[in-house]
Amino acid sequence: MEDKNIKQKDWLDKAQEKFFNKKYEHAETLLLGALEAKDDNPIDRHFVYSLYIKLYYKLRNERKDAIDKCIYYCNEDIKNLPIFLEAYQKAGNPLPACESVERLLIIYEAVGEFQKAINLCNYVIKLGLQNRNDWYESQYKKKAKGDFRQRLERLERKLKK
Repeated sequence: MEDKNIKQKDWLDKAQEKFFNKKYEHAETLLLGALEAKDDNPIDRHFVYSLYIKLYYKLRNERKDAIDKCIYYCNEDIKNLPIFLEAYQKAGNPLPACESVERLLIIYEAVGEFQKAINLCNYVIKLGLQNRNDWYESQYKKKAKGDFRQRLERLERKLKK
């Protein structure tokens, strides 16, 4: 890696720039630097994981290891959600939508892993986490398609089929 004295947020900002400019290999390298930064913290780490998830999901059809890496970073982020959410709220932020949860639910449903998706829904409901639809509705005052409880009901119906 480059300089370990670079702040995690700076690594992340550089990685986001490379990602949006479709320089995916460089973004991947910069994200590794972000994970190794001396000032590692739960908030920035969450956003590093989120960019990893976006990166690998985007590359899922080009790289054989991409979907496995996407799932890995989803799970890493989800494992750290309680710490992240506490720090994020302590910093005065509302509960966010989380890329890791949304993406992993999509993957589980796509491969028919309904019980895993149900377990994940139950977990995030207990955490009080919002999904994108809740966030969208709160920001734009437009009707959302559903929430984790509605998704849970849908998944339970699928599991019973």
